[in-house]
Amino acid sequence: MRDAQQTDQLTLFGHFSLTQGEDVLTHFSYDKVKALLVYLLLHRQPVNRAALAELLWPDQGLSSGRTNLRHALHCLRQSMGDNADQVLNVSRQTIAFHLPAHWQVDLHDLQQLLEGPKDLETLEEVMSCYQGDLIEELQLASCSEFQRWLVQVRNEWRQRVIRVAEQVLEAHDETPDDMLEGLVSRFSGYGPFHERLVRQLAEKNQMAAAHEQYNSYLQLLALSGQQPEPSFLQLASYWSDGNHDPRAMSPQGAFSRALAADSKPLREDEIELRQLSVMAIRLRLKGDWQDRAATRNCLALQLELLRWLEQQCHHLGGFWLPGATGGLGLACLAPTALRISLPSW
Repeated sequence: MRDAQQTDQLTLFGHFSLTQGEDVLTHFSYDKVKALLVYLLLHRQPVNRAALAELLWPDQGLSSGRTNLRHALHCLRQSMGDNADQVLNVSRQTIAFHLPAHWQVDLHDLQQLLEGPKDLETLEEVMSCYQGDLIEELQLASCSEFQRWLVQVRNEWRQRVIRVAEQVLEAHDETPDDMLEGLVSRFSGYGPFHERLVRQLAEKNQMAAAHEQYNSYLQLLALSGQQPEPSFLQLASYWSDGNHDPRAMSPQGAFSRALAADSKPLREDEIELRQLSVMAIRLRLKGDWQDRAATRNCLALQLELLRWLEQQCHHLGGFWLPGATGGLGLACLAPTALRISLPSW
């Protein structure tokens, strides 16, 4: 007989999978079978059949809902194979899922890790175990009550992981860059992790990497219609404040700032509760570029124009996303502050 102690593994974070020996179960005949299994797994006690039918087939009526539940339960039994009678306890009124003691479940592993010591080693194990939201591929838009419950459970686990990560980061002045990058990747919309990574890279004088992370987060916020926190914008002082850097006139340094060189970070009262509008700006210069001096002068003029636009964007309470190539920029502003007039040259 196979050693079930080592081969039976249930994964709930990220994408669902159940490994039993050489068999790996990831998909069911349809999503509501997986939803039934997840709901039973997380309740750990018998669930009323009528309540399940109403939860997963809310528009079918009680009779049709019970019929659909019987079919889903039949499919679940087939998927469980020889273990069906061991894990499923079905009566006329209730259904329960009994988790075998020898199954290794990532949810249980994560629970123990979150209750363990708050150190970097534990955080690394937490991130290895927490591969994403609970059954992140499962979405039942037509079942509002089930979807609401699932989102709530996902958020509870997500917040628990974030709280532990924050406790670990607070207790350590320096965290490995790859660990911070992992947190930023896993929780892409959570600003404090982005802020910690940008600050740490900047303090290590890795300005190019810090600026790249800074701009990536601003772009993410712009796409989702959000504005950055003032504390994050203040990170631009690492490369924005201070004396003018002559290298900024070179193509390599032309777009190395998120704010104008002589600008201060935005204040909280400048951006709080504003909605975002985005305006793409592109400058193209036409002429005969055979004369190298004329070419350099035109490029310098283009850089100064972009600096001026960047500064005006800041003065209007917005923030500026530099383009990947010369002559491009993205002004992210409040809806009432979209008018920018070019100066006379």
